[in-house]
Formats: sequence, C-alpha cells, structure tokens
Amino acid sequence: MRPGSVFGLTTLGLVSRTSMDDRLGDGPPLWEGEQQFHAFLGYALLTAMAAACAALSLGAVAPYGRYADAKALGISDWGPKVPAQLAWCLQELPSLVVPLVCLVRPGWGPASATNGVLLLCFLAHYANRALVYPLRIRGGAPTPLYVMASAFTFTLVNGYLQAGALGGPWASAVPGDAAFGGGVLLFLAGALGNAYHDALLRALREPGETGYKVPTGGLFDYVSGANYLCEIVEWAGFAIACRTPAAHIFAWCVIFNLAPRAVSHHAWYREKFGDAYPAQRRALVPFLF
Repeated sequence: MRPGSVFGLTTLGLVSRTSMDDRLGDGPPLWEGEQQFHAFLGYALLTAMAAACAALSLGAVAPYGRYADAKALGISDWGPKVPAQLAWCLQELPSLVVPLVCLVRPGWGPASATNGVLLLCFLAHYANRALVYPLRIRGGAPTPLYVMASAFTFTLVNGYLQAGALGGPWASAVPGDAAFGGGVLLFLAGALGNAYHDALLRALREPGETGYKVPTGGLFDYVSGANYLCEIVEWAGFAIACRTPAAHIFAWCVIFNLAPRAVSHHAWYREKFGDAYPAQRRALVPFLF
C-alpha cells in the first residue's frame, strides 16, 4: 500500500514505505539479505512444527491445559507454571506487537489495499487472543513456563513472517480476485466459528469451577475439537487469500499443532466419561476423523 492509499494507513503511521529499489550502488536491494532470512525462518518454523507434530502423533501430549501435570516426552515436571490468563496474554502478544513494529520501519507497509485487509485480519485475531480471550478464561490450569516460552517464540517468529510477506519491502500485492474474497470469507467464518465454540466451552463452567464437562452444541455434536476445526478453517482461508509461502506455512503449523491436540482431547473425553460420551463423535473432522 503506497502513500495516499484508501485505507489512510500512511497518515496513521502504519506505512512509511520507501522505494523498493533502494540499492547499494548497482548492487542488490538493501533488503535482499533480510528477504532470504525471512524465507529461512519460515521453513525452519515449518520443520520445527512438523517435528513436534510427529512427537505428538506418537502419543506425547503438549503439557498445558488439562495436561499441565501430565508426563510428556518422559518428563513429569516441566518446571515453574504461569497463571493461565497471564500465559495466554504473553504468549500471543508478539503476533500483535511485532507486525505493528515492523510496519513502521522505513520501506515497510502493506503492498496494496488487499494486503492491508489481510494484515488487519491477522492483527484482529491476535488482539482478541492476547487481550480479550485471556480475560474470559474460567478456571484454566497454569501453563508451564517452558510451554509458554515455546508459544511466545512461535508467535514472535510468525508475526514477523506474516508482516514481511504482506508488508515487507519485497512483498507483492495480493490480487483482489475470487481467491482473495473467498479466502477472507472463509477466514471470517472460521474466526466466528472459533469464537462461538470457545463460548460454548466457557459456558460449561460456572464462575469458580475448574472441572470438565461434555461439550455440546454446534460442531461439538460431531467432533471433540470443534474450536480447533474452526481455527484450522480460519487460517486455511487466510492462506487461500494471501497466497504467500508464509501464510501457507502458518496454516500447516496450525494443523500440526491442533490436529494432535484434538485427537488427545477425544481420547481424554472417552476415557473420562466412558459410555456417557457420544460414541458417534469424531476427533476433528465430522464423520471421518
């Protein structure tokens, strides 16, 4: 998005893009090295998340939430714990702050109006996750500091990846075509579905309660991980709209993280509630998986 765009982001201080052809004499653009670093970070993040998914698929569980005291990867004590509300805020905050910091750098700013829309979608999600969602948590188990630090690192790197892909000096304008429109609609549907199913989970607990109950309503009548399914749809829509390697990497990372979590939840519900848990429910995909 160049100065004078319809979103007026320049006047808000979110765009200070200089020429994308700034060079050292006749050499490569000044930002070429950072572009290569940006690409390396993306594939490093994908590799790390794929490895974590492999470990989780072999029976390990990420030790937070209901599994905060579970033995994972042969470790029974993951060290100091952070209150759930504070942990959620701190670990999600980088994906809100980092893009905003990046976008005020010289030469940075949304490459087009469509890029600006996609950045706003990303920032809106993390504004909710970092600032609103933690305040709504009821009786959440403390999160091990190590787990919070791992999530913090992921959102730090991913915030930079998405900001660079849509607003870095090397960013290309996303076409405002059917893929963009359909992807944004899918993103919004997933975001609303995720918020709705999170609300259903919160409603299971009265203020002060800490136990677990069988979730019902919406897609919970079909799958144990309805909120996870909606979040996967949300970021799949984002990837379809963006068509950047960074967005596709993020979508796969979400799947690598949430699919094993949904499977673990499904097994946990069946073990805890036995015959009281609906037999027809699947873990993540209605009727299939």
